[in-house]
Amino acid sequence: MLSKSKLGRDFESGKHSGVLLGDSGYPCRPWLMTPFINPANPAQETYNSALTHTRSIVERTIGQLKRRFHSLHSELRVEPPRACRIILACAVLFNRSKTFNFDEDEQADGNADRGFVDEQAQVAQQQGDGNAVRDAIVNAFFSQ
Repeated sequence: MLSKSKLGRDFESGKHSGVLLGDSGYPCRPWLMTPFINPANPAQETYNSALTHTRSIVERTIGQLKRRFHSLHSELRVEPPRACRIILACAVLFNRSKTFNFDEDEQADGNADRGFVDEQAQVAQQQGDGNAVRDAIVNAFFSQ
């Protein structure tokens, strides 16, 4: 599904930089980081834990969005371009409410994006090897 989507095609063609996070149901690509099925060392295990933790944060955030904007809880019965604008508007309003602490009931997550970019991962990403990108990330951030 992802490989046939516009997002997947855009990442595959190099239109977007950065990476997406996926579960083990997806193949590892230069732009799609997935867990190691059988981690071979502690660094790979730590990477898998970090990936799981990060995906959990994303999933919780989507849950918060759905609770805040009930229309996102079910099917949006509008044309896809309009659905995209609705979702974007909800995300912007959600983020602004977090920025201005309009949300007393929900705790803000303390994990800020550190913005690390590893040179080896960039090179591997340009060469088109998903496993090499993932290995570079493990070596840069999860090896001791």
